[in-house]
Amino acid sequence: MSKSRFSVPLLALLSLAACATGARAGPAVTPEGIAAHVTELASDAYEGREPGTAGEAKTLAYIEAAYGRIGLQPVSGDGYRLPVPLLKSEAAGGRISVGSVTLEGGETVAIRAPVAEARRAVMGDIVFAGYGISLPEQGRDDFAGIDLTGRIALVFAGLPDGTAEPSEALRRQAARAAKLANAARAGAAGVVIVYDLPPEDDVWRGAHAHAARTVLQIEGQAAGQAEVLYAVVGREAGTALARGLGADLPALKAEAAAAGFRPRLLGPGALSAENRLERFVSYNLAGALPGRKHPDEYIVYIAHWDHLGHCGTGADTICNGAVDNASGVGGLIELAEAFAKGKRPDRSVLFLATTAEESGLLGGKHFAASGPVDADRMVAAFGLDTIAANGPSDDVVVLGQGLTSLDARLAAAAKAQGRRIVAMPDAQGFYARSDHFAFAEVGVPAVIATGIFAGSGFGDYMGSHYHQPSDEVSLAIDYRGAAADMNLLLAVGQGLANSREWPAWTKLSPYQRRP
Repeated sequence: MSKSRFSVPLLALLSLAACATGARAGPAVTPEGIAAHVTELASDAYEGREPGTAGEAKTLAYIEAAYGRIGLQPVSGDGYRLPVPLLKSEAAGGRISVGSVTLEGGETVAIRAPVAEARRAVMGDIVFAGYGISLPEQGRDDFAGIDLTGRIALVFAGLPDGTAEPSEALRRQAARAAKLANAARAGAAGVVIVYDLPPEDDVWRGAHAHAARTVLQIEGQAAGQAEVLYAVVGREAGTALARGLGADLPALKAEAAAAGFRPRLLGPGALSAENRLERFVSYNLAGALPGRKHPDEYIVYIAHWDHLGHCGTGADTICNGAVDNASGVGGLIELAEAFAKGKRPDRSVLFLATTAEESGLLGGKHFAASGPVDADRMVAAFGLDTIAANGPSDDVVVLGQGLTSLDARLAAAAKAQGRRIVAMPDAQGFYARSDHFAFAEVGVPAVIATGIFAGSGFGDYMGSHYHQPSDEVSLAIDYRGAAADMNLLLAVGQGLANSREWPAWTKLSPYQRRP
C-alpha cells in the first residue's frame, strides 16, 4: 500500500488519534483498500465462503497470500492455518406415533435427534406438561409430582395466553431451549413442543427452520443446549396428535393455562429421528507482527471469514456475505498492513480470521479456549464484524461499553477523529453475537467499536440484506465509515501495543480475568 493513496484528512485524523492514545502515526486504512478485498472475497467465485467447501479453500488461500505479502508470522508451526475439528449434523427425517396417528417430518413437523447422534428413538408414555415451565420459586412447576423418566413430555410453546407483564424469569421460560432443558432435567427422554400456529405464521416458520437446520459444532464439545430428542409441531399436526391421544388441542391449551395446573399421562407414543453426520476440519488463520520488547503479549483483532454458502432459493442461491463479513476480513487485512508499514510496536499484534462464526462463534471459541496463545497473554481483543453496514458517522458505539477500561482509550481516539462515543443500550444485545465474545468468556477484555449503528444504514441492511443473497458487492456500500472505524482501532491498538497497560474488566462486568 503506497502512501500516495492516503487522503490528507485520513492521515491527519490518524495522527491526532495516535497522539491521544500514545501511538505513533503511520499509514492509514483507506475505504478503497477495504473495498478491494470485499470485491474479491464476496464474488461468486468464493461461493459464499461456507466452511468445508471449495469456497473455504479459496478464502484461506486469499487471506494466507495477504498475510504472507504483509510479512505476518505464524503463531504456531510453519503456517497460518490452525485446525478446528467440526461436526456437521443434518436432520434426516423422523416420526411421531400416537394411537392410530403417525406423523412424518415435513411442513408442519420437524423432529431432531441430538446433533452428535445418527439416530435416537424412544417409546413410552406421553406426559402432558403444560407449558414446560419450571419455576417452583414462583409457584409453578409443570413437571412436579410425576416421574418422566423414559417418557415423552408434551408441552405448548410460549407462555399461557393472557400472561400479563411476566417476570424476567418467567419470560425466559417461553424459550424453546428453556423448555427442553426443563424436560431433560425432569428425566424426559423426548419432548414434543406444540406451536398453536398456522403454517404461514412467521414464529412457527422460525421454530421449524431452527429444528430442521444444519448444525455445526466443535467435535467433542456439547452443542450448548439440552441433548434430548425433540419435535416441534404446528397447529395442524398438534391437533392430529391430540386426537390420536383421545384429547382436544384447545381443551389441552386451556388446561395448561389454568391456575393450579398439574401434569398428567395422556397415553403411549413413540418418537424417533435421524441425522446425517459429517466430520471435517476447518481452519482459523492466525498471523502476527512480533513485538520488539514484549513478543509474548498480544493485541488481538478478530474477523470471521465464513458465511453461509448457498442459502438462497431463487435464481441467485449464493449468499456472498459482502458486508457480513468480507468487509471485516478486508478491515483485518488492511489493519495488518497499516501496522506492518508503521514502526514495529513493543507488543505483538495478532490478526485472527476465524471459521464457523455463523454457526455459533465456533472458530473464536476454539482459539480462545485452546489456541496457541493463552488468554493470560492476550492484552485485549477487538472484533471486526459487518464493518461496512453504514457510511461515515460522527457517533461510535462500543459494544461492551462500561464493561472494560478500554472505554477511555476508545473515547480519546474517537475525539481525535472529531467523533464521539455514544451510549446505545439497545445495541448492546449484539455484544454476544460475534467472535470477540468468545474471548470475553475466557477473561480477555474484548469489545467492538463501530459507527454502524448510527443512521439508517444498519437497519436497512439487517432488514433487507442480512443473511440473504443480496448481501453482495452490487450493494451501494459506502466504505468510508468502515475505514474510519479501522483507523480508530488502529490508533487504540498502537497505543496499547506500546504501553504496559493491561486493560481490566469493571466491577459491572460478569467477565473477569482468570487467575
